Amino acid sequence: MKPTRLRLVPPQPLGAEVTDPTRPVLHANLTVIEVSDPILLQTLRADRRVSAAILAQLSECVAVIQPGLGEWVIKQLLKAGHTPKVIDA
Repeated sequence: MKPTRLRLVPPQPLGAEVTDPTRPVLHANLTVIEVSDPILLQTLRADRRVSAAILAQLSECVAVIQPGLGEWVIKQLLKAGHTPKVIDA
């Protein structure tokens, strides 16, 4: 079996445009929601108010919430009868 070769990319200065779309990007203070069942995320996306707060869907069970709307989304989940587990890192 052939060993996997990693491509090393030199760091770009802060504020520089990302020129390589395959390069990972580190975000700080990002609110991410993870559900155990993909149907739940589909249900949240079907709700117009909550859907507007979803910035991007990373997988069938993970979505990114717009900055500043994390607390609001938690309140909406509680109102809907869900019991979100909040992990503050």
